[in-house]
Amino acid sequence: MNHENIDQQISEAFPKWNTKIRLLRIMASENFKTKGFENSDGKQQNISLKKVLPPTPNIGDLSSSAVAHLDRNTNSKQTQAYSAYFLEYSLISEYLLLQKQFLTGVYVIPSAGSPLKWFGVIFIRSGLYQGGVFRFTLYVPDNYPDCECPILVFDPPIFNPVINIETGELDVKRAFPKWRRNVNHLWQVVQYARRIFYKIETESPVNSEAAEMYVKDLELYKVRTSESLSACNEKLYEKPNTDDPHALYFTPWDQSVHEDFRKKIFSYKREEQDNSKNSQNGLSWMQSGSLQIFSKNFS
Repeated sequence: MNHENIDQQISEAFPKWNTKIRLLRIMASENFKTKGFENSDGKQQNISLKKVLPPTPNIGDLSSSAVAHLDRNTNSKQTQAYSAYFLEYSLISEYLLLQKQFLTGVYVIPSAGSPLKWFGVIFIRSGLYQGGVFRFTLYVPDNYPDCECPILVFDPPIFNPVINIETGELDVKRAFPKWRRNVNHLWQVVQYARRIFYKIETESPVNSEAAEMYVKDLELYKVRTSESLSACNEKLYEKPNTDDPHALYFTPWDQSVHEDFRKKIFSYKREEQDNSKNSQNGLSWMQSGSLQIFSKNFS
């Protein structure tokens, strides 16, 4: 896969960053100019000192490659000037990694104003929190990936042993005691946020009441989780406290608005199934009984 292919994917997902990515490549390629040197015979010899970004690897290795850019020439003024672009590029790579995980019931989109802020929602389909629709915001430190753990906050707060009932902040550090670059990724934080609703953790809780209740009185714990789900559902249609157009919120069902979209979704699924059946049957371009290619007439 080359730069053009990955740039095209990034451009389709984030059109407003397309110009920044092109600018990054131009600045990197012009970092050093070609200079002339004389060899042992006294003849002028051109040696290219042109510095360019390395070839783009497979999608699965994008984050490691993007982070590696930050390791080069860390003391140089050029790298300091480009660091903001490298950071943004690495976060886009992290988002592509998240998309490849196909985390069921999880939807995430970066903020329109900053790649350091991601909006998300988790749908819980089974267990004690079944039917829950939990919105969250993921905050990435500006010195990523050489940073402390990212911060993930649920709004509104949810009754759970590892969620602060006052602030809604998830105890991310219990899963990532020390954030390690090239090892830990943002999609893992989102995956952990989903997992806590299926596997209840009671050791070293931030909500000791919830942990003790889960261990000693499970029925009462179920009542409290039900109340927490109801509180989230009541605020489901409230617009978030931000003007960011990418912030996630829901609207009640409107037949005149949503019915057409519903039909398109189901019709697309049927078309996909029909195409799958056709692909299994195969397609021949040769007339039956003939060995000549392209002899079949489709008119």
